[in-house]
Amino acid sequence: MQHCLESLEASRINPFPSEHLGLWCNATWDTVLCWPPTPANTSVTLQCPPLKGLDAKKNITKECHHSGRWMGRTEDDIRDSGWTNFSMCYTEEVINIMTNNNNESITIAQDVAKNARKLEFVGLGLSLVSLAVSISIFLYFRRLRVFRNMLHLHLMVALLMVVIIRLVLYVDLLFTDSINPQQNPSEGRTINTMAFVCEAMYFLLEYFKTVAFEWMFLQGFYLHNQLVLTVFSAEPQLKPYFLAGYGIPLFHTAAWLIAVLYKKDFKVERCLGSYYLEPEFWILDGPRMLQLVINGGFIINVLRVLWSKVRSETHNSSELGVLLKSGKAALMLIPLLGIPCIMQTIPFSPTKDNIMVFAIWTYCASFTYMYQGLMISILYCFTNREVNTVIKAFYSRFRLQHTSNAELRRGSRSIPPQYQAKNGKRKSTLGTTVEEETMTTAAVDYYPRASPFSSRAPIRLAFSTTEEEHAHSNNNTNGYGPGEWTPLKVDPQHYAGPSATTT
Repeated sequence: MQHCLESLEASRINPFPSEHLGLWCNATWDTVLCWPPTPANTSVTLQCPPLKGLDAKKNITKECHHSGRWMGRTEDDIRDSGWTNFSMCYTEEVINIMTNNNNESITIAQDVAKNARKLEFVGLGLSLVSLAVSISIFLYFRRLRVFRNMLHLHLMVALLMVVIIRLVLYVDLLFTDSINPQQNPSEGRTINTMAFVCEAMYFLLEYFKTVAFEWMFLQGFYLHNQLVLTVFSAEPQLKPYFLAGYGIPLFHTAAWLIAVLYKKDFKVERCLGSYYLEPEFWILDGPRMLQLVINGGFIINVLRVLWSKVRSETHNSSELGVLLKSGKAALMLIPLLGIPCIMQTIPFSPTKDNIMVFAIWTYCASFTYMYQGLMISILYCFTNREVNTVIKAFYSRFRLQHTSNAELRRGSRSIPPQYQAKNGKRKSTLGTTVEEETMTTAAVDYYPRASPFSSRAPIRLAFSTTEEEHAHSNNNTNGYGPGEWTPLKVDPQHYAGPSATTT
């Protein structure tokens, strides 16, 4: 509203007329147009805004009631902000759609839109979790930090940022829709109504989408360079790829935003609107489509060369196998990123004759776009044999360590009564209770039962007794010799190993 008042003052219109001039409808902003103060029982006419479905060459009128308040939908509906009837601005295409649609088809289209929104929320949630898990796996295991996996990692980071920004914008949209604009204005409280914040969010959204396309292109370029040009040369440096992956999209996105703002004379009244349907959006979509085409050529050529090398049998089979799988995965990226990009730029309006086609189109567009992160995580992480091997090895080591510790704890339960502690005190073999005694450590061979280490090989164990017990044990007749004292801890320096001879 503040921007509206400032624009009125810049046009030399007093936004707050004096009361002695009579009744006036107050200046108001309907989130699209800024309406000046208007005398009671009159009307004011403005030019239609340049939005999708509206004809900017037409005019729109707003009525001021004789009571000094703006007219609503009916004569009895009187409000401070009134109601703006944008049907006066509809283009001929929109008018035809509204004419050809009946109530049933409109209801179906609304249900399709609601269900598609639910599908998108689920897809974004699954993509968020799967991408976060995949990125954590690649960062945690050093063995996976090879160059080709770093390319996958940066692609996933870009998609993760796209998912996060989309979720933020969706939640903001739900919050905006839940507010009654007449009773609780949302100006300045949501992203869509905050100056510069909305534009910044959509700038970041398109930037990271372009970054994802750039890393997709770099994967194809890397495979093509490794196989076709240099034939298994040393690994390239990541820094040039990093600069290209994040630097080039920055220039593309900045050029697009400047072109959009220049068209609007750097005055954006309601964020960016349906910017993806405007001609300036080809500043972003043009390079993306070109990257898809070039990358497709790269991957097809890579697969052709790989197939020829496999047939000639003059190759490093393990190296070729890795590149062949990488080539197939990179080839699948083209439809995963390309199909949603193409579908987004094609407007599809529902009518009573194509309502089912509209439903299929909407669900397919929502699925392919919002489930990108999940499908790419499955492709590059969850079904990656190298990743599965590393995770299985990690789990095996964890299980082995856990089992060994449990075996040692179970073995400690076999301590003879004369060595067991009771109430914090220790009973000696002489039958006396000792509070503080000097302990002696010795080592014996111990054969654990049902242990991963047991294969006729003894484990050297260290145990502790008092000096009194140690001296007495040389002459004891209780059947327990030094080699049978209860083990308390493993001495790894004396572990004989599986190949040791049992004594």
